[in-house]
Amino acid sequence: MSLRRAFRGWAGVASVVAALLVTSLLGAGPAQAETSRTGLSPTLLVQFNSGLHYYHRNGAPGPGVNGFQVLDKCEDGLSPGVAWMSEGDLLWRTKDLPDTKCPQFLPWGYQSTSTNEAPDVPTPMKWYAYLKDASGKIVQRTEPDTDDWMGSYSYEAKPERFYHVSVYREPKRDDDFTDQTFTMSMVPTADTRSAGSGDTEKYWEEVQERTPLPEEISEGQRESLYKQLWCHTAFGSTGQGGPTWDLEAWRDNIPWGQVVSGIADHHCNWGDSDGGYYYRPPTDDNEPEDLAPVVNAGPDVTVDEGSDVTLDGEVWDDGGKATSKWTYRPVSGVDEGASCTFSDASSTRSTLRCTDDGTYRVTLTADDKVNRPAPDSATVTVRNVAPKLSLAGPKDWDVHRVGDTVRLKATFTDPGSNDTHTCEVTWDDGTVDRFPAADGNCSTGHAFDVAGMDTIKVRVTDDDRGSDSGRSMVVVYDPRAGLLTAAGALGDGAKVVAAAKYPTAGSTKPLGTVVLDVPDGQGRTKLVSTRLDWLVITPDGKAAVKGRSATHGYLGYARNGKFRGVVWPLSAGDVPPRNATYDSTPGASWDVDEAEPQPMALGVTVIDSGWLPGLPDLPIVPGLLDDLLPGIGLDLS
Repeated sequence: MSLRRAFRGWAGVASVVAALLVTSLLGAGPAQAETSRTGLSPTLLVQFNSGLHYYHRNGAPGPGVNGFQVLDKCEDGLSPGVAWMSEGDLLWRTKDLPDTKCPQFLPWGYQSTSTNEAPDVPTPMKWYAYLKDASGKIVQRTEPDTDDWMGSYSYEAKPERFYHVSVYREPKRDDDFTDQTFTMSMVPTADTRSAGSGDTEKYWEEVQERTPLPEEISEGQRESLYKQLWCHTAFGSTGQGGPTWDLEAWRDNIPWGQVVSGIADHHCNWGDSDGGYYYRPPTDDNEPEDLAPVVNAGPDVTVDEGSDVTLDGEVWDDGGKATSKWTYRPVSGVDEGASCTFSDASSTRSTLRCTDDGTYRVTLTADDKVNRPAPDSATVTVRNVAPKLSLAGPKDWDVHRVGDTVRLKATFTDPGSNDTHTCEVTWDDGTVDRFPAADGNCSTGHAFDVAGMDTIKVRVTDDDRGSDSGRSMVVVYDPRAGLLTAAGALGDGAKVVAAAKYPTAGSTKPLGTVVLDVPDGQGRTKLVSTRLDWLVITPDGKAAVKGRSATHGYLGYARNGKFRGVVWPLSAGDVPPRNATYDSTPGASWDVDEAEPQPMALGVTVIDSGWLPGLPDLPIVPGLLDDLLPGIGLDLS
C-alpha cells in the first residue's frame, strides 16, 4: 500500500511530514511488517503486528508480538484506541491510549501497545480502531471490522536454544493482504547460531513444541520450513545471518541439493524475488538436474570406551536412491589393536562402540550411483574408563598363622577390552609385588614372617593410568610369640584384668581370661571371657587379643603402660562395629600398630615376646585386685 493511498487527502507540507514520519516509524514497501492496517483519515492510522517482524528488521523486540502501532494527530482533543476479539471469544477487549503529544514541528505522533495475548497456535481475530473525545465517548471508529490473525508466541529468559519463538500469519508478498501464509520466526542463542546444522532436528522439535504449527500447513510446507531451518543453522554457524531466523511457508519445497549447494546465493530465502535473494533451481529440459547427494555426519561426539555413542547422520538426495555407509579410522591417541564396530553401518543413524580410548574420525558416505560418492565426517572422542576391582579375599579380620600363605583373590573388569593392566600388591611388611594382570586377575599369595595385624593393599592400573584399588586387614598370629598380662584401670573408669598366651607351639587358639568392667553411657557393662579367638604379640612389644563373653565381643590392645578396650554386643556381629558399646580410643584404627591405647591410671601391662610352655599367673599388684575383682563378678548381662 503506497503512502499516497494511505493518506489520500492530506496536503502540502503536512502530507510530506506525515509521509516521512510513517516511513521512519512504520516502514514502507517491503520493510513494512504489519499483517493488516486501518485508519481514519486524516487523524489516525493503525496497523497490527502479529509476530517478530520488528525484531527481524531491527534486532530488538520493539512493540512486541500481537501489538498495535498507532500514528495519531497530536493534541486534537481526541484519544486513540484499539479493540479486538479472538475467535471463539465473544468479549471485545479494548486498549485506550492518551491523546498523542506532538513532536516538535510535527502534527502527528507515534504510539504502540500490545494485546498481551499469545495463543498456543495462530488464531483468527477481528479488530478496529477508534477515537474518543474528552468525555470518553467514541466519536469515530473504523468500519468494517478488520479480519486478522493473532500470532502464537513464547519467550524464555535463559533458554538452551531460542529466546523468542513465534508463528504468525502475514502477507505472502509485501502489501498483498489477500494472499496470506504462515511464518515461523525465532531468536536463537549464541550457542545455537554456532552449533551448525547437525542439531536441526532438536531445534525443529523445540520450536514446534513451544509454538505448534496450525493444521492448515501442508506436508510440503512443513518440509520447506524444516529445510529453511536447516539452512539457517548452517548459515548461522558461519557467523552470518540476521537477528532472527524467519521460515516462510510459502517458499517452495525445493530439493535438498539445491538447499545446501545454493546457500551462498539464496541465503536461505529462495524464491523471494521481491526483497530477498532470488534463487531459481537449476533445470535441464524443465526437469531438475540429478544432483550429488548431500551428507551431514552430525556433530562431534564424546563417549566412554566400551559404551555406545549415537551417530546422528543425515543424507538427502533429489532422486531419493542414495545409499549410505559409515566407516572409521583412528586419528590420535589410539593404541595398537583397538577397533570399533557400528550397529548398522548402512543406516544414517547408527551407534558406534570402540574397544579403547583415543580420537577417531567417522565418515558417512552417500552414493547415488550417478555422481561421485559424497562424504562428510565427524570426530568421536573416546574417553578412558578405569578398571573396576573386586577383592574377594582375604576378608577383613581373617586369621592366619605366621608362615602360612595368605591367598589374595582379586579380579577386575574394564570396558576397554584392548587395555593392558598391571597389578601392584603391598603386603604391609615392606614387600611389594608388581606383575602383569592376566585374564582380569590380580590374584597372588604371600607368607608373613612375624605376627601383626597387616593391611594388604592391591591396585590395578591400565595402560592409560586409570586405576582402582582395594584393601583388607588380616590377623597374623605366632603361637610362639609369648604372653600378655594386664591389670589396672583407665582414666575414664574402665577396669581390666587379662592374661593370655598360646599354650604350645602348635596351638591355634590362645588360652587365658579377660575381665572387663566399662562405662557404656547408661551405666556399666561387665563381662568375663568365655573364649579367646586370637592373640597377636608383635616383635616390638605391641599386643592385641580378641574374644567373647556370653553376650559381648571384645578387643584389647596393650603396650607398655597403655591399654585400649573395645566392647560390643554379639548381635552386632563377630567383629567390632564403629559404634561400639565402649571404645576407650574411639575412631582409632583397628590395626595393632595404630590402635592408640590410652595410658593406664592404675596398674600394669606385661608383654613378653619370648615363649615358654604353660599359662601365666595374673600379676599381683597390692590393693588392685581387692578393688577391681569384687566389682567385676560374673558376666551378668
